[in-house]
Amino acid sequence: MGLTLKQARLVREKTQRDMAEMLGVYVDTYRKLENDPGLVTINQAKKIADYLKMNIDDIFLPENSTLSL
Repeated sequence: MGLTLKQARLVREKTQRDMAEMLGVYVDTYRKLENDPGLVTINQAKKIADYLKMNIDDIFLPENSTLSL
């Protein structure tokens, strides 16, 4: 699938505030994560994928990647 974090959030009709509250961070902190997904920890990535009911690979790995989390 290869969605960005923002695209995944919008597909599930979640706000940045929803995501920040779920992660236990400030909205500004979540915005930074959305703008630079490289800052997302593995733990946060798992929480995000679970919350959005998506596969972690579909959000955090590029389409052409051969890796799997």
